[in-house]
Amino acid sequence: MDVRFKRDGNSLVVMIEGEIDHHTASRIRERIDSKFLMEPVKNMVLDLSRVTFMDSAGIGLILGRMNRVKLIGGSMVIRKPRPEIQRILRMSGIKELIELDA
Repeated sequence: MDVRFKRDGNSLVVMIEGEIDHHTASRIRERIDSKFLMEPVKNMVLDLSRVTFMDSAGIGLILGRMNRVKLIGGSMVIRKPRPEIQRILRMSGIKELIELDA
């Protein structure tokens, strides 16, 4: 599991690589939340193009970050999830809540 960050204007781009499961979700959440508080940004882009597996812990991670972003009036985009991750997002209903940039 690897998490990298890039600032793009008023957005924090979060690039996650590897698996998002109950073993990794809390570490990913802590890193994202810490960086989001430090950067003067309003929006978040979750780049999931290198995520190879995600379970319900990943759904919780995404929904929690979405709520944080919305609290400050921002928006969230999920960028380039693989087909298997898109299927999980569709089944969970997240696809109806967050813009997917596939």
